[in-house]
Amino acid sequence: MQDVANAVRRGVREGRAAVIGRVVDVTGFSTLPGDELVAIDAAGSRYGDLLGRPGAERLEAAASAMFAAGLSGLETVTIEIHGKEVAEIGLSCGGRADVLLQSVGAIPEKLWDLLASRAPAALMTRIEGPTAGPAAMVVDRDGRTWGGLGGLDGLGSGDDALAKEAVTALAAGRTSTRRLEDEAGVVLLEAWVPAPRLVVVGSGDLVGAITAQADLLGWETEATDSPAALDGLLDWAGATAALIVLSHDPHVDTSALAAGLARGVSYVGALGSRATQSRRIEGLTASGVDADALDRIHRPIGLDLGGRRSSEVALSVAAEILACHCGRDARPLREGTGPINYRPTA
Repeated sequence: MQDVANAVRRGVREGRAAVIGRVVDVTGFSTLPGDELVAIDAAGSRYGDLLGRPGAERLEAAASAMFAAGLSGLETVTIEIHGKEVAEIGLSCGGRADVLLQSVGAIPEKLWDLLASRAPAALMTRIEGPTAGPAAMVVDRDGRTWGGLGGLDGLGSGDDALAKEAVTALAAGRTSTRRLEDEAGVVLLEAWVPAPRLVVVGSGDLVGAITAQADLLGWETEATDSPAALDGLLDWAGATAALIVLSHDPHVDTSALAAGLARGVSYVGALGSRATQSRRIEGLTASGVDADALDRIHRPIGLDLGGRRSSEVALSVAAEILACHCGRDARPLREGTGPINYRPTA
């Protein structure tokens, strides 16, 4: 996503017209990330990948038609891939995806600055109604807006309420897609939140195991033994920070947990026996941390997978962080009743 955002930003500054595509509905495609972007410019150059060669062929043809029509609206391209093409694109099974194409010129440039810097960002586009697209509004996690949608009166009435919905979606800490209805029709709300960044407090072989597991997932990790370094590392991790406290030093672990809770870190977890957890809770309570905040601590950290080796513990920790990041409860899929592949709603 960062690479595509940087490519689009360069194109905008060079005056090159382009369209941007992203998946807004998907059925099947069990390992499709669902948060990827693809950009196609008027010269036919493509940035990013969405469903490999079959997807590229369909999207490039649709983009060419949009350029010929003057980029005046939105276009939804349905891509179905089955049979031999599934193996070609490297997925586990076939499926169907609806990809929305939109003129880059209709999207406030601020979106590309935010995505390029790994900042959470929301894009809102009216997809149904008398004033449907391609105009869009960008919202950051602080509620600042760029662009606008316009209501039935053409004055953008209702944009403030829509911006609040976007802030709520970004605060959830995960990428999501949602459709909102208002008096002027339907608005597509897309919230992009970067992958987790792990901040580990402590030392030992488990730090290396967690770092290795995070690398497999494409997550970045920083570790420290010093409480003084924690604020800077949490700043680095940003909105998708996951704080992992391994230290059993009472002068370190309690203050680290308190700092993470005070900053509203989306995932706070602590390694240790139940006796150690009780000692920490007593210390946090004595320092004024309320019960609701204490309930946010994942303690003991990780899912109950039964492993004891450091690599196995690291897997259980990463699995729990992933479940929280995606808004899942980490129970077996066979216990669920809904679709197993979807883009979560906010």
